[in-house]
Amino acid sequence: MRNYKKVLQLTLLLCLFVKVHGTHAQNTNERERLLAITEKQGTKFLKSKNINSVSIGIYYQGETVTNHLGELYKGEGNTPNDQTIYEIGSVTKTLTGYLMAKAVLDGKINLEDDIRKYLNGDYPNLAYESEAITIRHLLTHTAGLPLFLPEPANVIFQKLQKDVPQEYYKIEKEYTKDQFFTDLRKLEITAKPGTKYSYSNSGVELVGYILESIYEKDLDTLLEEHILNRYGMTDTAIKLDESKKERLAQGYWLDNKTLSPNQLNTLWAAGSGLKMTMADMMRYAKAQLDDSDPVIVKSHEPLFAQNSASKMGYLWQMRLDKHGKYFNHHGGTTGMQNWLFIFPKYDLVISIITNQSGPKTPKLLSKTANQILKGVIK
Repeated sequence: MRNYKKVLQLTLLLCLFVKVHGTHAQNTNERERLLAITEKQGTKFLKSKNINSVSIGIYYQGETVTNHLGELYKGEGNTPNDQTIYEIGSVTKTLTGYLMAKAVLDGKINLEDDIRKYLNGDYPNLAYESEAITIRHLLTHTAGLPLFLPEPANVIFQKLQKDVPQEYYKIEKEYTKDQFFTDLRKLEITAKPGTKYSYSNSGVELVGYILESIYEKDLDTLLEEHILNRYGMTDTAIKLDESKKERLAQGYWLDNKTLSPNQLNTLWAAGSGLKMTMADMMRYAKAQLDDSDPVIVKSHEPLFAQNSASKMGYLWQMRLDKHGKYFNHHGGTTGMQNWLFIFPKYDLVISIITNQSGPKTPKLLSKTANQILKGVIK
């Protein structure tokens, strides 16, 4: 009987060892497979004109990998890494959307509120034939507000010349929050709000102002309290401390040989002001798959339909195709661009960042992300 018990115990231990060892081997193999995909697609991406570096992150069914290739600054051989901090541009909007979703759940705001409820002074111009701009319209880019305030910034980005980084830097440096509201009073709304999608950074800056007003805290503090601390994102902020500034990358515009200046973010920075490492990006992106978080679920609710396959959530772009319902956002500054994709159907996240910016970069990023997607799920 004793021998039988010993044999049984040894058998159970052996089964446990095989199971644990087998799981470890499977995890190792999956990690190596994902890394191989990033290596293959990242190498292809680097062959594109003017591209000199790329950072890629994948989360897939419990496994996270990041990979960095190329060199940040041409000729210096300094490959980016998980400590490299990037400007993430308009992907910032999705975090702002999270805060607004929380404000709705907290009962501090209503989607159908007239935005003038939160502004000081009179703004009779922020309506069309008595139809007011609402919070919903700001979150879905259907308010009819311009891409940029001040207006000269719109002209700069239309011409796409080599001096865009320097010209935009000058405008940013001189532009204040008071001037923003002065310009806001001069706008004319030419279509009924909520009927036409027109991407607007100025509208999202208003979202940032409203969030700061209702919580009586600045956006950096709100982000830290409600997102960054929760997900362990220690290398993410609008205003970086001195030690983090040393890790902030710069990038290139078009085929310029000189580096673009980093953004100043003199307004609320709600539309494009965050800086973040790829490691933090993956922490944030994985959280988007957590359907037990009521704020995440709320932020993914559709608020406006462009068509049957394209909708807007709380500043998230939402698509529906053979990959199911998925979320994405592109971000760009005059020196960096990135694209983030969330595929709940596959429990998959893909992020790709480069320190090069130009009109062709978004297509290169999305093409590479699509190839990564195919490689991961096949």
